[in-house]
Amino acid sequence: MSGPATDGGEWEPWADRSAGAGRTNRLAVVAFVLGLLGGVLAPVAGLFALRQLRRDGGRGRGLVAAGLVCFGAWVLAGAVFLGVALVGPDRDPGLRGLRVGDCFRVPDGATAIRTAPTRVTRVPCAEPHDAEYVDDFPAYERSADERYPGAAVLSQRAETLCRQRQRSYVVDPLGLPAQVRLSWYLPTRVDWSTDPTITCYLTAPDRLNRPLRMDSAVLDPGQLAYLLASRDWAEVRAALVATAPTATPEALRDAVRRAESTHTDMWFRLRRENWPAPVRPAIERLLTEMEQAEPSWRDADGAADRTKLLQVVAQAGRHPDPATELAVRQALGLPTAQGEPRR
Repeated sequence: MSGPATDGGEWEPWADRSAGAGRTNRLAVVAFVLGLLGGVLAPVAGLFALRQLRRDGGRGRGLVAAGLVCFGAWVLAGAVFLGVALVGPDRDPGLRGLRVGDCFRVPDGATAIRTAPTRVTRVPCAEPHDAEYVDDFPAYERSADERYPGAAVLSQRAETLCRQRQRSYVVDPLGLPAQVRLSWYLPTRVDWSTDPTITCYLTAPDRLNRPLRMDSAVLDPGQLAYLLASRDWAEVRAALVATAPTATPEALRDAVRRAESTHTDMWFRLRRENWPAPVRPAIERLLTEMEQAEPSWRDADGAADRTKLLQVVAQAGRHPDPATELAVRQALGLPTAQGEPRR
């Protein structure tokens, strides 16, 4: 028994389905485009496309899969973006999220109290900020099992140790603006049993807008070498000038000997450095003036009476010439006025 004849003379009972097997499913294309663009209907279109493909055959399963992968990537990116927006990359639960050199903002008035704020916001130092993180250290003196010593003792401890940290953090105090002050946060009695830490930071009445750090992390080798060589001499000379008029002869003579020793040490440290060519003329002039001042310091040490000693100290203190020291600073790109940033 023969079936109905076709135009070609043969009967094709599945003619319509065979024809559909080679076509690309339209919903599969829609699912791929929606997934590529992140459309929320991409999974729905993909589901219906797969049902049609199972029922009618055809091509498009690969397009559906690619569309769903793209849609999944959009969903993942959205989740990451939402998490960053909610938490914030620079928002920390407290000071423990900060590192040395970080600049941060705190709630109003939090730099005027000694208790650490519960939340801080880290910001780039070029943006307005309330404080700059200098360092931290354990609040106990000898061992972690010490009893809470009280706020007064902790304040004394913090002042001593924070000033030591500041001296290393800002090697050149001339770079600090006049209004900047050193401060610290103290642990409370509650903190003492968990993590008793003293945190040192620099702050100012008005917001800061530049970094204050001046140590080996930011200074070039020439700047650091000069500052380390001259820092002790500058401190000793300033102390001598301040105390000489009222010091006893014995104390004055001891101060002169310290100044002479520090002066000589500075000369040797500057002499042994390999200075860049643009800096060398100013350094050589400074060394020459220091050599010329050396006999005056020896004469001061050997002066017979207080009056003569003060005269020789005044003469020796005029060297090196401040203009020469200024020229060295300019050549090195260091601050030449209080609060001026380095170049």
